[in-house]
Amino acid sequence: MMDSDISIRRAEIQDLTGIKRLADNNRTTLGFVLRPALMAGIKQGWLLIAEQTNGELLGFIHYRHRRDMQTTLYEICVAQSFRRRGVGRALIEALARESAQLRKACIQLRAPVGIPANAFYQMTGFALDRTESGRKSPLNVWRYPICPVSYTHLTLPTSDLV
Repeated sequence: MMDSDISIRRAEIQDLTGIKRLADNNRTTLGFVLRPALMAGIKQGWLLIAEQTNGELLGFIHYRHRRDMQTTLYEICVAQSFRRRGVGRALIEALARESAQLRKACIQLRAPVGIPANAFYQMTGFALDRTESGRKSPLNVWRYPICPVSYTHLTLPTSDLV
Protein backbone atom coordinates (compact mmCIF):
# COMPACT_ATOMS: atom_id res chain seq x y z
CA MET A 1 0.00 0.00 0.00
CA MET A 2 1.26 3.48 -0.80
CA ASP A 3 2.32 5.68 2.10
CA SER A 4 0.00 8.64 2.75
CA ASP A 5 2.94 11.06 2.73
CA ILE A 6 3.54 10.40 -0.98
CA SER A 7 2.04 12.62 -3.65
CA ILE A 8 1.88 12.59 -7.44
CA ARG A 9 2.31 15.85 -9.33
CA ARG A 10 3.29 17.19 -12.73
CA ALA A 11 7.08 17.46 -13.10
CA GLU A 12 8.67 20.91 -13.28
CA ILE A 13 11.98 22.07 -14.75
CA GLN A 14 13.68 21.99 -11.33
CA ASP A 15 12.85 18.25 -11.10
CA LEU A 16 14.85 17.41 -14.24
CA THR A 17 18.18 16.64 -12.53
CA GLY A 18 16.57 14.23 -10.06
CA ILE A 19 14.53 12.53 -12.76
CA LYS A 20 17.59 12.10 -14.98
CA ARG A 21 19.60 10.72 -12.03
CA LEU A 22 16.84 8.19 -11.26
CA ALA A 23 16.66 7.17 -14.93
CA ASP A 24 20.45 6.77 -15.10
CA ASN A 25 20.43 4.64 -11.93
CA ASN A 26 18.01 2.32 -13.72
CA ARG A 27 19.68 2.31 -17.13
CA THR A 28 19.82 -1.49 -17.30
CA THR A 29 16.02 -1.61 -17.37
CA LEU A 30 15.14 1.68 -19.04
CA GLY A 31 18.00 2.00 -21.46
CA PHE A 32 19.58 5.39 -21.95
CA VAL A 33 16.97 8.10 -21.33
CA LEU A 34 17.95 11.36 -22.98
CA ARG A 35 17.84 14.60 -20.98
CA PRO A 36 16.30 16.53 -23.92
CA ALA A 37 13.46 13.97 -24.13
CA LEU A 38 12.75 14.40 -20.41
CA MET A 39 12.91 18.18 -20.79
CA ALA A 40 10.42 18.03 -23.66
CA GLY A 41 8.15 15.82 -21.53
CA ILE A 42 8.23 18.37 -18.72
CA LYS A 43 7.52 21.27 -21.08
CA GLN A 44 4.60 19.41 -22.69
CA GLY A 45 3.20 18.42 -19.29
CA TRP A 46 3.74 14.73 -20.06
CA LEU A 47 5.85 13.76 -17.07
CA LEU A 48 4.49 13.03 -13.58
CA ILE A 49 6.55 12.42 -10.47
CA ALA A 50 5.92 10.68 -7.17
CA GLU A 51 7.54 12.33 -4.18
CA GLN A 52 7.45 12.29 -0.42
CA THR A 53 6.30 15.36 1.50
CA ASN A 54 9.96 16.17 2.17
CA GLY A 55 10.48 16.49 -1.61
CA GLU A 56 12.37 13.21 -2.11
CA LEU A 57 11.80 11.91 -5.64
CA LEU A 58 10.47 8.35 -5.57
CA GLY A 59 9.56 7.77 -9.19
CA PHE A 60 8.36 9.19 -12.47
CA ILE A 61 6.24 8.33 -15.47
CA HIS A 62 6.93 9.80 -18.92
CA TYR A 63 4.23 9.58 -21.57
CA ARG A 64 2.53 11.33 -24.47
CA HIS A 65 -1.14 11.89 -25.20
CA ARG A 66 -1.61 11.22 -28.90
CA ARG A 67 -4.32 12.50 -31.21
CA ASP A 68 -5.54 8.98 -32.02
CA MET A 69 -7.28 8.33 -28.67
CA GLN A 70 -4.16 6.69 -27.20
CA THR A 71 -1.64 7.61 -24.53
CA THR A 72 1.83 6.15 -25.09
CA LEU A 73 3.87 5.37 -21.97
CA TYR A 74 7.59 5.83 -22.63
CA GLU A 75 9.14 5.20 -19.21
CA ILE A 76 8.01 4.46 -15.69
CA CYS A 77 10.62 4.21 -12.97
CA VAL A 78 10.51 3.87 -9.19
CA ALA A 79 13.56 4.16 -6.94
CA GLN A 80 14.74 0.70 -5.87
CA SER A 81 14.12 1.37 -2.16
CA PHE A 82 10.46 2.32 -2.84
CA ARG A 83 9.43 -0.57 -5.07
CA ARG A 84 6.58 -2.85 -4.02
CA ARG A 85 5.04 -0.02 -1.98
CA GLY A 86 2.41 1.12 -4.48
CA VAL A 87 4.35 4.00 -6.02
CA GLY A 88 4.35 2.55 -9.55
CA ARG A 89 0.68 1.66 -9.31
CA ALA A 90 -0.13 5.20 -8.12
CA LEU A 91 1.73 6.65 -11.11
CA ILE A 92 -0.20 4.39 -13.51
CA GLU A 93 -3.51 5.30 -11.84
CA ALA A 94 -2.72 9.03 -12.05
CA LEU A 95 -1.92 8.64 -15.74
CA ALA A 96 -5.14 6.64 -16.27
CA ARG A 97 -7.20 9.41 -14.60
CA GLU A 98 -5.56 12.07 -16.75
CA SER A 99 -6.06 9.96 -19.89
CA ALA A 100 -9.73 9.42 -19.02
CA GLN A 101 -10.24 13.17 -18.57
CA LEU A 102 -8.82 13.63 -22.08
CA ARG A 103 -11.12 10.85 -23.37
CA LYS A 104 -8.29 8.55 -24.40
CA ALA A 105 -9.24 4.93 -25.08
CA CYS A 106 -6.08 3.30 -23.74
CA ILE A 107 -2.52 3.58 -22.52
CA GLN A 108 -0.04 1.57 -24.58
CA LEU A 109 3.60 0.66 -24.03
CA ARG A 110 6.27 -1.64 -25.38
CA ALA A 111 8.57 -3.65 -23.12
CA PRO A 112 11.26 -6.21 -23.97
CA VAL A 113 10.08 -9.79 -23.51
CA GLY A 114 11.53 -11.39 -20.39
CA ILE A 115 12.12 -8.33 -18.19
CA PRO A 116 10.51 -8.24 -14.71
CA ALA A 117 8.50 -5.11 -15.60
CA ASN A 118 6.17 -7.30 -17.67
CA ALA A 119 4.79 -8.85 -14.47
CA PHE A 120 4.24 -5.35 -13.04
CA TYR A 121 2.27 -4.29 -16.12
CA GLN A 122 0.07 -7.36 -15.88
CA MET A 123 -0.54 -6.80 -12.14
CA THR A 124 -1.54 -3.16 -12.70
CA GLY A 125 -4.23 -3.93 -15.27
CA PHE A 126 -2.42 -3.94 -18.59
CA ALA A 127 -3.33 -6.68 -21.06
CA LEU A 128 -0.79 -8.19 -23.43
CA ASP A 129 -1.96 -7.14 -26.90
CA ARG A 130 0.78 -8.74 -28.99
CA THR A 131 4.50 -9.43 -29.29
CA GLU A 132 6.43 -7.82 -32.12
CA SER A 133 10.01 -7.80 -33.26
CA GLY A 134 12.23 -5.04 -31.93
CA ARG A 135 15.69 -3.84 -32.92
CA LYS A 136 17.49 -6.00 -30.35
CA SER A 137 14.84 -8.35 -28.96
CA PRO A 138 11.10 -9.10 -29.17
CA LEU A 139 8.80 -6.55 -27.54
CA ASN A 140 5.55 -7.10 -25.67
CA VAL A 141 2.91 -4.52 -26.51
CA TRP A 142 0.75 -3.86 -23.44
CA ARG A 143 -2.58 -1.98 -23.42
CA TYR A 144 -4.41 -0.51 -20.45
CA PRO A 145 -8.04 0.19 -21.32
CA ILE A 146 -9.29 3.60 -20.16
CA CYS A 147 -12.83 4.03 -21.42
CA PRO A 148 -14.81 2.60 -24.28
CA VAL A 149 -14.93 4.71 -27.39
CA SER A 150 -18.08 6.75 -27.15
CA TYR A 151 -20.26 7.43 -30.12
CA THR A 152 -22.62 9.74 -28.24
CA HIS A 153 -21.21 12.71 -30.14
CA LEU A 154 -22.57 11.31 -33.42
CA THR A 155 -26.05 12.34 -34.49
CA LEU A 156 -28.13 10.66 -37.11
CA PRO A 157 -30.37 12.60 -39.44
CA THR A 158 -33.99 12.25 -38.37
CA SER A 159 -34.83 10.57 -41.68
CA ASP A 160 -32.68 7.60 -40.56
CA LEU A 161 -34.69 7.08 -37.38
CA VAL A 162 -37.49 4.53 -37.42
